[in-house]
Amino acid sequence: MSTIIPGSAATIPVNVQQDGAPVPVSGELKARVFSMDGRTEYVPEKLVDESAPGAAWAAGLVVVSLTGAETTLIPPGDAMLVLSGPFGVRRFRLIAEALVEGTRTSLFVRDIVVDEIRRDRLMAATAGILQGISVSDAYLWDKVRAAESEIAHTLRVPLVPTRYFPIQPTAAELAALDGMAWDIDVGYDYEPEMFERDKWGYIVTRQRPIISVEYMRFAYPTQDQGFFDVPVDWLRVDSRPGHIRIVPSSSAVLMGTAGFAMTTLINRRNIPAMVQLAYTAGLKNAIADYPELLDIIKKKAVLKIIGDAYLPQSGSISADGLSESMSVDMTKYSDFIDEAINGPKGSNGGLMTAIHGIRQMVF
Repeated sequence: MSTIIPGSAATIPVNVQQDGAPVPVSGELKARVFSMDGRTEYVPEKLVDESAPGAAWAAGLVVVSLTGAETTLIPPGDAMLVLSGPFGVRRFRLIAEALVEGTRTSLFVRDIVVDEIRRDRLMAATAGILQGISVSDAYLWDKVRAAESEIAHTLRVPLVPTRYFPIQPTAAELAALDGMAWDIDVGYDYEPEMFERDKWGYIVTRQRPIISVEYMRFAYPTQDQGFFDVPVDWLRVDSRPGHIRIVPSSSAVLMGTAGFAMTTLINRRNIPAMVQLAYTAGLKNAIADYPELLDIIKKKAVLKIIGDAYLPQSGSISADGLSESMSVDMTKYSDFIDEAINGPKGSNGGLMTAIHGIRQMVF
């Protein structure tokens, strides 16, 4: 796997192998670059130069050179380099990495976090149980990305402020985000019971904590027309649990809502996805407010590396009269992370409580 920068010339060394053994290369060799699904050709067929610096075709080492104009055609992300020659066809993974885009997750910059894990946590683990094991920067980055995603799912929270739209946003709405993360949170069903007794239009958002509510509207008869916009000052928002209630606090002229009233209030029908909500949810500043979150993610990434080593529960090393025993209990490493997320057993604390509040069960 090689990394290239779109717009910059690149030399890509690849090892042509079969069954794990080098394949001598001779004759005419051609290279092309496709999307990973093979459906889109980015760089058309070109001959590979046998005399390229670093190439050793007899040992199966081929160097493919791409010009800046050619790499410009490759969008950031994964791509596939395809070599064809007398030996058949071989495919290799490429990563096209923009100078900024694609080099960071919600919380980490690639080069910085890889260096930190390699220098601090991974080196500490290597001194104990990962002796003699070396890993690539790309491998470490994949583990950080996987760890961050898994912790976000465990905590059930967007790690950065994320705008949620009820329907596909317009180009203008996306441009106004200025790079903010966004997603679709489909409308909420209208139920006549929403306004019974003391419910006051009670809705619980799917994503939380809520940072802000951009608008709430009732869409009828279709998803993209017939709106009744609820005045923002009517909304009562409890951010942490994601509770929203509608409390009329100013006069509003409800023109053009006769059809809505007839259908919903008189016939008392449930209407799917009629309550449309655009809001921002997630952690405002996870790095400053929850520094333990970054520590948990890094620990999780190292745990994934240890897991990939398939270390035995226990073992011994013996050489020249020197014997040493070692024991690796993966559950203990997981316990450290679980305690940081949920607090000590029975405490109902930890990061989960700090973000979502105290949890309780009602029977």
